[in-house]
Amino acid sequence: MPTLLHISDLHRTPSPRLGNDELLAAITSDAQRWSREGIPSPDIVVVSGDLVQGVGIDTPDPDLQISEQYSEASDFLQRMAAEFVESDRSRVVVIPGNHDVHWARARSAMQPLAPCPDGIASKALEVGSNVRWNWHEQKAYEVRDRDLYESRFEHFRQFQADFYGEVDPSPLSPNSGDDLVFLEHPSLGLAIVGFASWHGTDCFCPVGDIKPASLASSRQLLADSSAPVAVAVWHHSVAGGPRANDYIDQRVIHKLVDFGFSVGLHGHQHYPGAAPFELRLPNLTSMAVVGAGSIAVGDRELPTGERRQFNIIVIDPNSSSLTVHVRAMSSGGVFTGSHRDDFGGKTFIELDLSPSPSRPTPLTPTQHLDDAMTAVATRQYERALELLPEVDTSHAHEIRQIKIKALEELGRQEELIELLDPPQCADEVVRVISLLLDAGRFDEAEVRLNAASTLVDCALIEELTATITARRMSS
Repeated sequence: MPTLLHISDLHRTPSPRLGNDELLAAITSDAQRWSREGIPSPDIVVVSGDLVQGVGIDTPDPDLQISEQYSEASDFLQRMAAEFVESDRSRVVVIPGNHDVHWARARSAMQPLAPCPDGIASKALEVGSNVRWNWHEQKAYEVRDRDLYESRFEHFRQFQADFYGEVDPSPLSPNSGDDLVFLEHPSLGLAIVGFASWHGTDCFCPVGDIKPASLASSRQLLADSSAPVAVAVWHHSVAGGPRANDYIDQRVIHKLVDFGFSVGLHGHQHYPGAAPFELRLPNLTSMAVVGAGSIAVGDRELPTGERRQFNIIVIDPNSSSLTVHVRAMSSGGVFTGSHRDDFGGKTFIELDLSPSPSRPTPLTPTQHLDDAMTAVATRQYERALELLPEVDTSHAHEIRQIKIKALEELGRQEELIELLDPPQCADEVVRVISLLLDAGRFDEAEVRLNAASTLVDCALIEELTATITARRMSS
């Protein structure tokens, strides 16, 4: 079952309240705990924005401070990738949040505007508008230097390009300005698109939005993908209180549901949440929307009663469900399962995974077995091995035979020798002895033969013993 480690809102600073070493030690220690609880190891790491705290609009030397913050964020994410996904950055999704916008550059691109234009209350929050409203000063501003204003995204984009620099093919969209991350993992049955929900966001406008071109690109990416489960990742919340305006328009999420996304992951709100988001089309379609709490924000930015948190999300296409496990840090700095009132006192919640009409139907374990057998018959041995983890363990004999054939044809002798320890029949005894003799491991061949003596008759034991002796003398 595909498993996602979902973290958000790192808020790295040059002098963090919770350093990388302490944070990583707490997460990796908890990994041993959640494994004992039966939660699988993650296949993918998802980071849904706010990697850095950013800088204020009057911060001296803001570029230097932001560079230092991204350096720390890079160190943290590289070590997370090494710990949980074998340093494979094609299994890490990193997207930006509102704090990843360079507020000081945005402010430097603006000049005070007098008199205040009519309709400033709505114009100040519009994407593409040149006017903004500063509540602190009670003053209107106008964007005068558009190039400087657009450079407010530059630091994160450079960080992201460096992070994915060694991944081939790159998960970053080739269309500059789309700010899309696309990862497809056929063996997991997942297609993941990461969006930048910072479109139009700056120091005076906290509203979340996704560029229309990015939404259109995501639809084409899904249309070209055969993965049955599509996951969307963005930063901003999908709802807010009556005095808030820093969330994303739900009509954007409507489009994602319509395009075929059945799971949506976000951060921003600094507390976890999970709920179905329904879109009523001619056929009812829904998305499971999951928010992650902040993993490392400062104490004063945590909502009342909340702690530093992250999620582990287990997707089970066979039962059309996903389970969200919330892990929270105690006052002593230890992550454990978080018993939540909104989850009925449990540390997890299960949501329906509604299949999208526009996505392929997930294969059953039996269909995976059939496909693996077909792959062997058509000499697609690597493909056969990729399919085997999805086959039900009740087919253990068939799984073993497919694996033996594939490893043999691929020439992966060491893996085959390991698989045949112990052998399960006389034919396997002969095969492993032959492999060991070809490798010049005569003593080991004798040990294996003696251990497997109950599987073969006396005549075959004598024949194999003679063969071992002859091969040793001729070597």
